[in-house]
Amino acid sequence: MEKKGDFLLRSDGKKHLMIPIKMFDKPDSIKLFSSDLGWKIFQEFSEPSCPMDVAKKLRIHEQKVYYHINKFKKARLIREVGSEPRHGTVAKFYQIKDFAFGLKLDRVPPGSEFKVHSPAHVKSLEPFIVDGDLNSRIIVGSPDPHGPWKARASDSCCAIDFALFMGAFTRGKQVPNYKLDTEVREKDLKGNLILFGGPTVNMVTRKINKDLPIFFEVKRDLRRLKSDLSGKVYRSDQCGLVEIVDNPWDKKGKVLIIAGNRFHGTRSAVLAWIKYMDKIMKGNKFNPKIVAKVVKGYDMNGDGVIDDVEILE
Repeated sequence: MEKKGDFLLRSDGKKHLMIPIKMFDKPDSIKLFSSDLGWKIFQEFSEPSCPMDVAKKLRIHEQKVYYHINKFKKARLIREVGSEPRHGTVAKFYQIKDFAFGLKLDRVPPGSEFKVHSPAHVKSLEPFIVDGDLNSRIIVGSPDPHGPWKARASDSCCAIDFALFMGAFTRGKQVPNYKLDTEVREKDLKGNLILFGGPTVNMVTRKINKDLPIFFEVKRDLRRLKSDLSGKVYRSDQCGLVEIVDNPWDKKGKVLIIAGNRFHGTRSAVLAWIKYMDKIMKGNKFNPKIVAKVVKGYDMNGDGVIDDVEILE
């Protein structure tokens, strides 16, 4: 019995290939390939071929080829793809339908399955990830007191979930992948940047904050998000932002900002990026051309941890 929509995932360390695979649920099905001659004949039809030509190439009787072809046709392993006149008759051409085969057990150990992201999903991460390599610098706030507010960045731990998600799209070979905001120099601001944390804890975010379409207003202990796109203000500690803008230090670069009013807001922004990246990439509802979202997190199961988010704009 054929399983629809199955794929074989192969990787050579540089490229990842998804090959359609025909899955069988009964061991009897693979008996078709138990014969060495049958397997040789089958492989000859990887390209359109007629039984007469295959028989000549393998130096066997044509009837032996037809014997196996009938079995392959019955199992829907090959299909007729054309014909041509030959010696007063019509020669039919056949080709293999599937180029990979597997036998799946009824029980699969927990943890054996993993999610494979679609090509469209991978494309959305450009230019921050390109061809399996991180093509950006992640900048997080220093945990030591720094900046005008002498703040310690406590939301950097949320970057772990973000990094795990992004790591699923990369080979993860280059290190280090981040810098503290206090370590950043002018040369580090070139290319693509990922800024983690708001303007009180990340001094690089602070430098571009006022020029963002959605930015932070900070006055003493007051922190809130303000949107120039909608004119709205978001005061909740559970509110965060995710936005992508041009890099002001490099015309060819982009900047991804993930930050919140407080720790919970940053966690909400990370969760939005992980769970709803496709919606984020569609842009702001007040201006779809601008990738800038305000999100709000919720603790749906009551365990004290934000586990879902709502996109407010």
